[in-house]
Amino acid sequence: MGDRPADVRSLLLLFPDLHGGLRGKMVEPRVVDEQARTAGLPTTDLLLAVDPRDEPITTLPTMGLNGGAKDLLLRPDPATLRPVPWFPDAALLLGDLHETDGLPCEVSPRQVLRRALDALAGQGIAVRAAFEFEFRLFREGGWEPASSGLSYSPLTLSEVAEFVGTLRSYADALRLGLSVVHAEGAPGLIEVNVDPQDGLAAADTAALLRLAAAEAARRHGLRASFLAKPFAQQEGSSAHVHFSLWDDTGANVLRSAAADPDDETYRRVAWGVLANLPALSLIYNPTINSYKRLVPGYFAPVRASCGADDRSFAVRALLRGSSSSRFELRRPGADCNPYLTLAAIAASIHFGLTEQSIPDRRALDRYDEPLPASLESAIIEFRRRDAGVDKVLGTGFCDHYLRTREWELHAWQNTVTEWERERYS
Repeated sequence: MGDRPADVRSLLLLFPDLHGGLRGKMVEPRVVDEQARTAGLPTTDLLLAVDPRDEPITTLPTMGLNGGAKDLLLRPDPATLRPVPWFPDAALLLGDLHETDGLPCEVSPRQVLRRALDALAGQGIAVRAAFEFEFRLFREGGWEPASSGLSYSPLTLSEVAEFVGTLRSYADALRLGLSVVHAEGAPGLIEVNVDPQDGLAAADTAALLRLAAAEAARRHGLRASFLAKPFAQQEGSSAHVHFSLWDDTGANVLRSAAADPDDETYRRVAWGVLANLPALSLIYNPTINSYKRLVPGYFAPVRASCGADDRSFAVRALLRGSSSSRFELRRPGADCNPYLTLAAIAASIHFGLTEQSIPDRRALDRYDEPLPASLESAIIEFRRRDAGVDKVLGTGFCDHYLRTREWELHAWQNTVTEWERERYS
């Protein structure tokens, strides 16, 4: 790791888990120099086989507890080296998980995204993306919002000015390209925007942005929550994804779509995303709580539709010239895994680019189909997914991921809430 600053005394080696969180360990730099660049640093596949509370998922046949919590090898990606602003004399590296035989771990989210981006590259297409995260700031130790809920108000931002300053400082140190911070329409609700980046880097930035927000909040006695719907009758928290497509010459493949209403690339990409939205809602909306955000009237899409510059569409087309034309997927919640979300988008685009028959523009503009309204219905749709999804994301990953969502559903079904006790006693 020759580019590492000489004053770095510790390295934080991290990888994304299935829930979008970052896991890893802090090591001395010599450990990386001696092991991680070649074979990799040992960790365990149990970390890809636990629920959000770290309880082992016992229905996975060969991973985690049932597979002996076998070793995986974490190989750092040197391009991700950056300082850790909340740890003195430390730097971090993101990395990829491999099996002990050297093959990529097929259920590792970063590897799933790499595979999906490679499939698009085979079609001559590269993706650039940016995640727009909304999250809630609460006073530490409870659910008291840290600010009022007046949208886009500088007065609301000033209530959490110290947090915003720390977040910007952390984002600068981490090279996240944080470009916009503003208040949204619910108490404590903040939105952050970052600059677009190439596919893998965009997901890395999204994961690190959530980590930076949590650390910045903790520094000021606050808690940053990426729960999709903390309170009924209030705005939820989304993770809108802006994505553009670029060919081998570096040109935006949607550059002609604004002038040509029947542009084939536009139709293929839009159809690929729309046709797979029901099944891939399981990735975009991975939890029980995710579906409580998806209610009419809150610009949280409940139907598969696509159109120009309208926030009620699940897929919003922003056709704004040769360099900035893009789509915005508005279905994902703030609780999504950014690696898997971008991989699902890439798989959908690949589907559209390779389909023999696609609708014309008139049929696309009229398309308006219901989307899953619960985790249970999303699981049913995912079981019906097109075989093309498995070809891009990997059958092993799809089967593994489905089992983890079934586990989450069963955990909910086996829970009795205070609401039930009060209502039915």
